[in-house]
Amino acid sequence: MPAVITYPAGEGPFPMVVMVHGSGPLDRDETIGPNHPFRDIALGLARRGVASLRYDKRTYAYPASAKAISIYDETIDDALTALCMAFADPKADTARIVLLGHSLGGTLAPLIAARSAAVGGMVVMAGAARPMAEVVGQQLRYLSPSGASDAYIDTLAGRVKAASPQYFTGLMAACSPADSAAALSRSVLVMQGERDYQVTMADFRLWQQRLGGCSRAVFRSYPKLNHLFLEGDNAMSNPVEYNIPGTVPDYVIDDMASFVRSLAGRRPSLPPTGPGGKSGSGRR
Repeated sequence: MPAVITYPAGEGPFPMVVMVHGSGPLDRDETIGPNHPFRDIALGLARRGVASLRYDKRTYAYPASAKAISIYDETIDDALTALCMAFADPKADTARIVLLGHSLGGTLAPLIAARSAAVGGMVVMAGAARPMAEVVGQQLRYLSPSGASDAYIDTLAGRVKAASPQYFTGLMAACSPADSAAALSRSVLVMQGERDYQVTMADFRLWQQRLGGCSRAVFRSYPKLNHLFLEGDNAMSNPVEYNIPGTVPDYVIDDMASFVRSLAGRRPSLPPTGPGGKSGSGRR
């Protein structure tokens, strides 16, 4: 799996963040247009004493694999492999390995964490908490011409589902991410751009409702940010913004680093397992 680890200066051990992408064939930087959110975050975390691991998605490194793919193939299995890699790294503080998921990665973060003893905490960036069909329907309604009929929206939604069925069937149809997070004994930071039209404040409020009673849950929303956690001025963002160069603001990375550093030493009693139950390093 093509991957890169970014370390802070010094010998370590360092807390380590493993980054899990949104949907589609994305590289290790989560490059979208001229923007590279994961690279921004990795470099910013390193300046704050936190290491990170990021990798190319399978659908990016091996485009042919995108045919008839499952959500395990696209996201879950490779995230588990990356967590094993982080746990085995001699510079990693294995008590503070954090799973950071953006968009689809944020939605799946609790399900990935439930499958890995390595995860000491989670950062959910713009993770949908509602069913994917509802989220996509809202996106299409927002992007469609004013006055578009329900039949028109339904036709578009049907095409999206036919092109990417893995987002609407099986595990994705059955999962409730916020409830899954509430059932875990892991700390979680939920982050949301208030100008995000793809995953909206409705999802953020649902995370708050499900996790609001948990002392280990932290919530941060940002008035100027869109889905890529880049700043803009409009009341609500739009796809054109993704072609405007930007960087993830320092205040977002400050919140991440503070959360990671605040984690108590939760050291796994057993090495984590990768896809199919394959063990990771036995290091403690």
